[in-house]
Amino acid sequence: MISTFRIRNFRSILDMTVDFRFAEGKAPNGYKSSDMLPFVEVPKGDRIVPCLALFGANASGKTNVIRALSTFRNAVLNNVINYCELNKLHDDSETTIFDIEFFIYKDQFTYSIDYRKDGIRKEKLLKNGKPLFEVENLKGEFSKQVKTENYSKDRLQSILDVECSDGQNRQAFTFLSRVGKNYKGLNRDLLNVYSYMDLKFMILLDNDISLPSSVDNLKHYFDGDQEKALAEIVDLVRKLDIDIKNIEIKREEVEQYKEPPANMRFSGKLLDRNSYEAINIVSHHTNLNGNDVPFDFMDEESEGTIRIAGLIGTMLFALKGGHVLFADELDCSLHPLLLRELIRLFKDKRYNTKGAQLVFTTHNTDILDDSILRVSEVAIIRKTLKTGSMIKRIVDFKEDGMDVRNVTNFRKQYLDGFYSGVPHPSI
Repeated sequence: MISTFRIRNFRSILDMTVDFRFAEGKAPNGYKSSDMLPFVEVPKGDRIVPCLALFGANASGKTNVIRALSTFRNAVLNNVINYCELNKLHDDSETTIFDIEFFIYKDQFTYSIDYRKDGIRKEKLLKNGKPLFEVENLKGEFSKQVKTENYSKDRLQSILDVECSDGQNRQAFTFLSRVGKNYKGLNRDLLNVYSYMDLKFMILLDNDISLPSSVDNLKHYFDGDQEKALAEIVDLVRKLDIDIKNIEIKREEVEQYKEPPANMRFSGKLLDRNSYEAINIVSHHTNLNGNDVPFDFMDEESEGTIRIAGLIGTMLFALKGGHVLFADELDCSLHPLLLRELIRLFKDKRYNTKGAQLVFTTHNTDILDDSILRVSEVAIIRKTLKTGSMIKRIVDFKEDGMDVRNVTNFRKQYLDGFYSGVPHPSI
């Protein structure tokens, strides 16, 4: 689980720390017997919230928080030079810095990367507060846990020189990614952190959620059985009061440059150099006479139904694997009551047994009245030219002497500008 994520000099953000720690002091009465999760307890006595909702005016920088995590992940796993997006309104710094603190099993890790358009300046990984490795200007320092008989300091340095360099004495690739991809047996901690970055972060931008791809992910928890994975998705869709009896996904391999069969379309998935996948998604309804009526899922179902089916599959995958799901505009095409139930999945002890987290942007203020999200789980984003995008959770307003409690009507106070982060139109 992520406990903090710091962003410096990225798009509209100059310096922001996104905090996922439960900050309400005493735990709520009866939380151990409650069906809902106020927090997840992790080692060292920390408590991490399962949800964080990001509110704020348009163009305040909410999406940039989601994009920052996506950019951070891409920079760590790929050529960092391709992922430099500086704040264009402040030209006093050419460096982007990301710091993330998270837990894997019982251990706390802190990873940071400091880079420019021409490469990485600094990279560092700590385990429980002690350095595993540090790299600065392509020169590495490695702990006893990382150095081995077969991999001396000189050999680890050669990995930096040869595999992390762009050939011009600049670090273009992270040491973490080179070890994670090419030297999996070197150190378990480095492999676990690399795998966490690679597999545990799920980022939904531009509302790009495909039902077939979510089924492909989810089926791994059903021994590869697509039908069982799809059945669980349909079961939840029906529980959300969406009148679908069943959904079928038919797949077919088609040779490249050939048209897909009738009633099928390109799924966006290339199977190899010479073929691609065509799909046909059929949803089934029951008419007044009790007869089955098939629908073309993509053409005849509503945008909301199409989106929610893919979203449920993605959420179930995140919950079963303990992933961190970052979603921009989670409320898009969703009724407020359905949005509330989807958030509730991450708060419900029956579903969230692996410490999954949901971080999302939204303009839907109805959920602020539903007592689903606590004061540690609602953050307000606002932006000024001088400071860039800033974040403040409702719980943090206590520091300003405000009487903020979980029984407060957050929605009215937010819309009244009590927490700022609302637009002030003057048409």
